[in-house]
Amino acid sequence: MSHLPPRAKLGVLVIAVALVLGGAVYVLFLRGGEKPNVAAGSRFGGEDERGGGGTLLDALAPVLGARQGSRRTGSDPAPPTAEELGRAPADAVASLFLVGFRGTDPNTSFFGRLGARPFGGVILSRANYDGPQSITALTGQIQDVARAAGHPAPIVAAQQEGGDFSAFPNLEPRAQADVGLGRRAAIAQTALNAARQLAALGVGVNLAPNADIAVAGGPGQGRAFADQAAKVTTAVKASVAAHRRAGVAAAVGPFPGDGAASQDPSAGPAPVGLSLEDLRDADMKPFAAVATGSGAAAAMQMSNAIYIAYDSVTPATLLPEAIKELRDRLGFKGAIISADLVATTATTGGSVGEAAVDALKAGADMLLVPGGRAQQDEAYRAVVAAVRNRSISPERVVEALQRIAGLRRATRETRDPIRPQT
Repeated sequence: MSHLPPRAKLGVLVIAVALVLGGAVYVLFLRGGEKPNVAAGSRFGGEDERGGGGTLLDALAPVLGARQGSRRTGSDPAPPTAEELGRAPADAVASLFLVGFRGTDPNTSFFGRLGARPFGGVILSRANYDGPQSITALTGQIQDVARAAGHPAPIVAAQQEGGDFSAFPNLEPRAQADVGLGRRAAIAQTALNAARQLAALGVGVNLAPNADIAVAGGPGQGRAFADQAAKVTTAVKASVAAHRRAGVAAAVGPFPGDGAASQDPSAGPAPVGLSLEDLRDADMKPFAAVATGSGAAAAMQMSNAIYIAYDSVTPATLLPEAIKELRDRLGFKGAIISADLVATTATTGGSVGEAAVDALKAGADMLLVPGGRAQQDEAYRAVVAAVRNRSISPERVVEALQRIAGLRRATRETRDPIRPQT
């Protein structure tokens, strides 16, 4: 290339780098889709086969790191002032919502709504998954549509907890109950592999790890890392640190802990009969370990269970006392994500609009409404109306947006996802 002018040399170099990256992602995900036992999540092989955690992701780490350094990062404007928000709350309120949609088509009608309304985040689920390439297409479209509309690049989230509780079932990690049997280093390596995959797919927030303590007959049995608070705490700390290392925010949940609930709260009313003292002595321990300091989680998610220790009626995600426990006693300063507010209504019997307003009043920052469109529109309109009539103060919204801004900073590098060459 010595005879080429400098600009031509640069163009050749850019093309070469793009081809290398495209091939790397093809090997990591697309070829792995043909042979799950070779390249996908827990299908990489057992710990002894990995030689201390070595995987294709480890081999690709330098390439992915170099790619991150050259990414366009998502726009992150400062939140409005309370005065500005009071005058025009519509866009600011949209930024509070984490919304979902069904399907794998990047041309679905959802993207028209995303272009018209600057939602703060999009959550992807099994309803969006048809292999890793389908996720990169969707995350790319999410960012492209938002940028074309002049909106801030949305946070993209998924629940990749492990096993049956993962949005992308053939990727890392294994079920937490299995992962928790290993030593801390193995737990951390598994979480790192999973988080690196999410980052490469353009997913910046993982609604995991689950910090429940397993109780016989409870929703955490067969799902939680362990049945002892100390073991769960060790696993949660390792997982949060590994996610941070990969540039993905771990949203630990469900606070204050569902382990002793009568059933899975997503199925309906799920009372937890523990006293406040018992909750603090065990169930809250894993959350306390990642609430403050250099190892703090960027986000936590509230529970939909109801707690006898508080009022035995209101789901924790709508309960100011439960959120104050997290904020004031544990000292957590990051973003608080609500529980699934559509599922909340199965316990409250009210509307999703009422649940969204109550969750924001209680102190939640980001409002999770996976779908469908009617529920999302209802929740959005209800919060806008509450801000306009001052039943929710502009200051409360600004406070929430400031915490979401912190979560955005923690996910900035994932908002220009690597896209496989086709």
